[in-house]
Amino acid sequence: MNIPEFLHYVSLRLLMNKALQKALLPFGHDLNPDRWIFILGCYNSATTLLASILRRHPLVGGLPNEGAFLTDALPYPELFGWPRMWSQCLDKVRLENGLGGMSRAKRIKRQWSLWFPNRVPNLIEKSISNITRTHFLQEYFDPAYFIYIVRNGYVVSKGIQKKANYDRWNCPYKANGYPIELCAEQWKVSDEILEKDSNKLKRILYVQYEDLTNNTIETLKKITDFLGISPIPGEILEHEWSIHEMKSEIVNMNPAGLKRLNKEDFERIESVAGNVLKKYGYTPDI
Repeated sequence: MNIPEFLHYVSLRLLMNKALQKALLPFGHDLNPDRWIFILGCYNSATTLLASILRRHPLVGGLPNEGAFLTDALPYPELFGWPRMWSQCLDKVRLENGLGGMSRAKRIKRQWSLWFPNRVPNLIEKSISNITRTHFLQEYFDPAYFIYIVRNGYVVSKGIQKKANYDRWNCPYKANGYPIELCAEQWKVSDEILEKDSNKLKRILYVQYEDLTNNTIETLKKITDFLGISPIPGEILEHEWSIHEMKSEIVNMNPAGLKRLNKEDFERIESVAGNVLKKYGYTPDI
C-alpha cells in the first residue's frame, strides 16, 4: 500500500467513528435531491463499479464510502461480527417503516450531507445492507430509484469467502473463514428478499453484471433512461477503475473467478442456491 492509499484508508476509518459522526451532526443540513439513487446487490456483484461509473456523471454525486458507515443511524453487519454477511444478522440490520422512521432518516441525511458534493441534483448511495430496507428508503428518501445488479452466484460466493475481513470484525469464523455454503446462502437470500420486497417499490431496475461488462454502453443507456438523465459521456467509459484496491478497465471478471472454484465448490454452492442460479441462467461455465 503506497502513501496516498494509506492516507485514504486512514481517512475512511476515521469517518466511520461513531463519536465523530455524533459530534459533526450539528454541522449537517437537510438533503432534498431530485433523485435518491440506491444501488442494490449482493457483495462482490459490482455495486461499487456501477456506483463509481454513475458518480462520474456530471449530474450525480456520491459518498466516499458506503453510507451505512458514515452515519450512526444505520446498522451494518460488521458491527455484529459478520463481515460481508448480513444474512446472519438480518433482524439487526433490516429497517421497516414506523415509529421513529422520519427522525432516523433526517439524522442519516444530515450526517451524509457532510460528505455528499454540493449543488449536485442527484445523489447515489450503495450500502450493501440497503437491500434489506428498501421500504424504509422509499418512504423517507423520496423520490427513491433502485437499481439492482446481480452477478453469477458461483463467482460471488467465492468472492465473499475470499474477501471477508474476518480478523478485524471478530467474526465467529475468523479461524477458518466462511464455508462456501454460507456465502452461497448470502447470495441467494439477497435475491429472495429483493424479490419479495420489490412488489411495493415504485421505481426499480434490474441489471446483470454480465450485461454491464459485456454490453456496457447499452446497459448504461438503459440505466440513465430509467433515471431520466442524459447518457454518460463516452470518454468516461475509457477510464481505469479502482475497485477494492484493484485497477482495471470495465471487463467481465467471471471467467477468472470461475477458475478459482473446484468441483466440490460448485456442488456445495448449487446445493444451497441452485434455484436462484437457474433463475438467472448461471452455470459453472457462464
